Amino acid sequence: MEVWCSSPCWEATVDLGGRWYIIGVLDAREVREGHGAGEEGSHVAASGGLGADRPSVLQLRVRVLEMSSVFAELPDGALRSLARRMQAVALAPGDTLRLGGRGGDVVMFLATGVAEQSITDASGKLLLTRRPAPGDLLILPAPRTGDRYVTSIRGLTQSLLLTLDRDGLMAGLGHDADKVVIALDKLWDQQVAAAIETQAQAASRTSAPIVAFFSAKGGSGTSTIAVNSAAALAVRYPRQVLLIDLSAPFGHAALFADLVATGSIAGASKAAPEDFEKNLRGAIVYHKTGLGVLPGTLRPEQVDLMTAELTGRALDVAAAWHRLVVADLGTSLAEAALVVMERADRLVVVVPPEIAAMTDARRTLAIFRDIMNVPDSRLELVLNNRVPSAPLDRNAVESILGHKMSLTIGFDDSRPEDATLAGSLLLQRDPNSQVARGATELARAIVGKLKLDA
Repeated sequence: MEVWCSSPCWEATVDLGGRWYIIGVLDAREVREGHGAGEEGSHVAASGGLGADRPSVLQLRVRVLEMSSVFAELPDGALRSLARRMQAVALAPGDTLRLGGRGGDVVMFLATGVAEQSITDASGKLLLTRRPAPGDLLILPAPRTGDRYVTSIRGLTQSLLLTLDRDGLMAGLGHDADKVVIALDKLWDQQVAAAIETQAQAASRTSAPIVAFFSAKGGSGTSTIAVNSAAALAVRYPRQVLLIDLSAPFGHAALFADLVATGSIAGASKAAPEDFEKNLRGAIVYHKTGLGVLPGTLRPEQVDLMTAELTGRALDVAAAWHRLVVADLGTSLAEAALVVMERADRLVVVVPPEIAAMTDARRTLAIFRDIMNVPDSRLELVLNNRVPSAPLDRNAVESILGHKMSLTIGFDDSRPEDATLAGSLLLQRDPNSQVARGATELARAIVGKLKLDA
């Protein structure tokens, strides 16, 4: 079976049970008749119209929408309205749906089963392939891309897809439609960027050094410094720098880079072992600077999945495909963070000049030195002034910690937060700000000490 989507309204013909239908106008009764009531009943997520108001059906569909970063923040009423408008398309093993990029908008989720999604260009060259997990949003070509790309979805087992066409989106979302369409468009840009990065990285596989960012105190600005430093490195080495967000339980690297996270290390771990690398690479989203961002988790409940073994596997894959791997550990000393610290070529410790932070920083440095055997030569201490008049100056902090600071970053007022609200990295929005200049200087120091240009 093949499905081609090339008309202006995203209509795609589907061969179900010997008859042909249009996804854009597919009726639930036709899906049920095409496969029989028994099979329909086996999929709790069967299409709307017939029994769609049953709590079990609606709740499952709402849960699918809530799992998507695009729809997660919508109010409950909008989610339920979209859930009622979802239509089901069954995909048998070996059958393929092919969707081009000319025309309106459509949203598609994998509800049940196992399928493989691939993207090819107009010449048929394979750009990207991944295996989504049940509940994942399948990212399809944006309307403005025309016929330059084709997405194929091949069933590996009996699978069920849930679709929302343009009319269903507009009717279900109302005033929220614009921001969802913008997010979907951004997702497609990220996916195309990922395909380009994959091609570039495949040309030169290496074993990349690892730089980890850590702070003993929350609110120290670690993630802001890590993201902007990684972006500064990516400007120097486009498509060759990966930032792994292991700041648990809530990571904000994708948010700071104005990216929409669609996958994670924890999510990739649910795939079969032979599909882990493929799914992990599919979870990386790329910023326009060329920086790749890979979340460790997307939801707090996934933190328990981040074991030492899983983190080590992810680092092996990341190091093989990039020139440099940067990890934002936040304040975590969980096993995932410890694995990164043990392997890190440089450990950047962000310290705020605050009295309350000094005890925690001293204890942390003692752990690094006495328990983890991290030599001082691998440490880079960064003094980050988060308030205009810090109670301790650089000399006092160095005296208390017994360690020299590699870098001091001045107070930057609300500029980091302003950049995030504007949907831009501080490095781009205000390159002369204190944090941007500090991140650039830190990136330059990392390049020199790791001899990346050698």
